[in-house]
Amino acid sequence: MTQYGVSVVIPVYNGAAHLAEAVKGVLAQTVAPAVVIVVDDGSEDETPLVAAQFASSIRYVRQAHAGAAQARNIGMEFVESEFFAFLDSDDVWSPRKLETQLAELHGCTQPAMVFVHAIQFASPELAPWELAFLDFDRAPKPAILPSALLMRTREFWRVGPFDARLRSGEFIEWYARAQDEGLATRIVPEVTLCRRLHRANHGRLRVEARQDYVRALKGVLDRRRESA
Repeated sequence: MTQYGVSVVIPVYNGAAHLAEAVKGVLAQTVAPAVVIVVDDGSEDETPLVAAQFASSIRYVRQAHAGAAQARNIGMEFVESEFFAFLDSDDVWSPRKLETQLAELHGCTQPAMVFVHAIQFASPELAPWELAFLDFDRAPKPAILPSALLMRTREFWRVGPFDARLRSGEFIEWYARAQDEGLATRIVPEVTLCRRLHRANHGRLRVEARQDYVRALKGVLDRRRESA
């Protein structure tokens, strides 16, 4: 593995509208990433064309549509650095995101997952009538989310890959396994993640998504009962 390097894995599905901003935010980090791995989850829009604009700066991987969990798993197979971070293709990092997390992780005396604080923002392309109906919390919050995570690669594989059977809630299930493995949670107080609210991510509220969250939580509880 490349000592001290940070690989960034960006899963994307039909994310042509926002992918370029996400990639630019990664490339603008004060700690330059060792590699940026964009995993296209079978997009049917212009995502491949957007990714091609960054051909000299990223590694582009395409898979048949299988969901974000599998896209992250595929991306991790290309990670050779000591550290890694995830970024959803519709989210944005501020320039010091990796720098602040690395400083926190180097100060840890035990295996840890380092997260950051985040704010939410309305995507600029939303029409005024859409903004009028958009009610969300604008205050900074601790973010236990894929886009907020940085950790050592070896500790990810110690926990194991995401459950690719889950199309939603896969991070809940994975994070619970990480806790069961004894990984500590550290949260940097600085706000370095901006979570975009846009038309397409309303799908997080679909019935199927809620069912996947329930399945993820049930799996966590079942496993913990069996090990008790």
